[in-house]
Amino acid sequence: MNFLRSLNEDGLLWFNLSTRRWEYDIVGIQQKEVSADVVQHMSQRMTRLPRSMQFGLKLCSCLGASFDVNALRKGGPANEFDVEEFLPFSIESGFLREDGQRRYSWAHDQVQQAAYALIPVGKRESFHLLLGSRMFMRTPAEELTNIIFTVVVNMNHGIGQLKTLAQFHEVARLNLKAGKKAMTLSSFDSAAKYLLVGVSLIKEESWNSEYELSLELHDTVCEALFVIGDWEKLLPNIQEPLQKARCFADKLNTYHTLVRYLKATGDLRGAIEKCKHVVSELGDDFPDQIDEALFREETRRVEQLLKDKSEAELISLPKMTDERKIASMQFLNHALSSAFAAEPMLAPVLTFRMVSLSVECGVCEISATAFAGYGSWLVSAYKSDFEGGYRMGHVAIELKNRLRYEEGIPRIHALVYGFINIWRTPFQASLPKHLEAYDAGNFSGDVEFTLSNLYMHGVNSLYGCGDNLRDVDSTTRVYIQRCKQSGQSFLGKFICVIHEVALKLMGSSEKSYASFYDTTEERMFIDGREQSKISLCRFILFKRKYVAFFLGQMHAAADFFELGLSFPIGGNGRLVNIIVGVFIDGLIAFYYARKRRSDENRWTEIGNGVLSLLEVWAKEGSDWNFSNKLFLLQAECFFLRGDERAALQKYNASIKSAQDHRFIHEEGLAHERLASFHDHYGRRSEALTCFNAAKRCYEHWGAQAVVQRVERTIAKLQR
Repeated sequence: MNFLRSLNEDGLLWFNLSTRRWEYDIVGIQQKEVSADVVQHMSQRMTRLPRSMQFGLKLCSCLGASFDVNALRKGGPANEFDVEEFLPFSIESGFLREDGQRRYSWAHDQVQQAAYALIPVGKRESFHLLLGSRMFMRTPAEELTNIIFTVVVNMNHGIGQLKTLAQFHEVARLNLKAGKKAMTLSSFDSAAKYLLVGVSLIKEESWNSEYELSLELHDTVCEALFVIGDWEKLLPNIQEPLQKARCFADKLNTYHTLVRYLKATGDLRGAIEKCKHVVSELGDDFPDQIDEALFREETRRVEQLLKDKSEAELISLPKMTDERKIASMQFLNHALSSAFAAEPMLAPVLTFRMVSLSVECGVCEISATAFAGYGSWLVSAYKSDFEGGYRMGHVAIELKNRLRYEEGIPRIHALVYGFINIWRTPFQASLPKHLEAYDAGNFSGDVEFTLSNLYMHGVNSLYGCGDNLRDVDSTTRVYIQRCKQSGQSFLGKFICVIHEVALKLMGSSEKSYASFYDTTEERMFIDGREQSKISLCRFILFKRKYVAFFLGQMHAAADFFELGLSFPIGGNGRLVNIIVGVFIDGLIAFYYARKRRSDENRWTEIGNGVLSLLEVWAKEGSDWNFSNKLFLLQAECFFLRGDERAALQKYNASIKSAQDHRFIHEEGLAHERLASFHDHYGRRSEALTCFNAAKRCYEHWGAQAVVQRVERTIAKLQR
């Protein structure tokens, strides 16, 4: 449009009133030197403007895509530039548009580029630096935050014009301010860019003359780089403060980031060792070798401390004031998540230590996580104290509220809704809580536990709730990508296992591991075994057992059950997959007990053991989550004993409970087991009815591979 307007101004394009048509001088237009580059053409037009107007356009081009009138006034030379004359002219000329509230934006980004091209290349650095300096000097300190990004962007463009160390430090300080503001806005990529510029301005002598600035810049840039998963830039910035910090306390923030980096990249033992080093330096004891005697002693001690203390007393404990104890709590907490995956016996002991410190020295923000962790242990296989665990979960939530520990939402939600409440409330109730935690973590930057909540959401959605597998497929793809974007490969590979289950049951030939991490499940398992990543090995074996079971590969399912015994969960809390895994173990056991093999007694004992567990879980835990599973195991037990009437009653009870509680995958399983029961007694018609009902459930689940298996069974019965 501006190109056509310029042709009109030059008399080469006009409107003929008599013919009521636009006419043009084609020869004149052809003779006119017009660049094919619109930006260059716009610049040519702008050079014909008065110098004051050109200057205004140059100024505005450096203020960004949009700006307010105050920025323009602060950036212009005093008494040499009439803002009130420039703005109406630029709007009328089509360069700018008014957005309201005295804010303005460019009519098009190419118009901004054309205006920027008016500044000679050789003078751009000095122009930017002068503009940023004017805005900085003319803005009161209390208002600087409002325009900090514009000031810093311009000063950074002019870094090459800086001469003295004092100037370097001043611009570095402004980049720190901009980076910290960007982090409060959860704009971590932008924050990292500002902070990296700031770090580049720190020289060797800066660690002497501007120690606090040098340290804070490195601490803050490491935090931002960790959040965005830029390991290549993170590692050298971690080393600098570790070497140059004046005291151990000044190294704590760097160790905080280093430990999280080690966990994110799967070096769990390395993370534990770093935490051990830090806690020891802080003067607290970090447990070395955990044996049964030490475990019992730690258990007894924490139970004694908590004895007779009500929820209200725990929530109202005085605040912890010793900074070294607070730091110890932070690093014990870091070690806890690594120990959960790598050293199952260590994890609960670390939790006990954190709870003890909270009771004896007062509570800090991490104490909320400690009580949630203790609640997770109470509901573990060691205790199965569902009421006590639920109480500790409530203490954790209330303590978080009292301390206004909003940054702790991802951690506390992961523990409370991933490990504790699943024993008391419907599996489905935890799903939105994990997504809430994910949203909160995106704001706070707690990458590890933010993504842990996505992992837990995936586990519960697939194994617990039986959500449609096509939905599981699509959501887990997104979750894996989130992990890759954040450099959280350890968690990403866990979610790949969930995705692989969905793909297998759907009948897809796609390999999730190859698609996202260019690896194989077997390679992951071997690496996990060699690196003592017990939880990963256990998770893969459960996946194999679960898939084999639903695909009717019972020998393989039994083999994976046996292999899984080598990777105990210890005293850790149990996620939904562990709960479902126990249920599947019971079904495998009763299946093989009916085969009347030489090991019938062993399988019967395993099945009865699982049945006893489910009776406790359904009675003292959640009837919603466990009743259908209990009824199905009871039915299989009666089937083994030859009690047809009792078995039939329990099969039907399991089907109804699964229907009522919306576990479509386990409703299909109950129909199928009932079908096999009828077929065993020669009731072919009833068996076909039940197999068809199972098929409909599996279709609704989206498990096409399971549907095809059931269809083959139906076809055999119909011959």
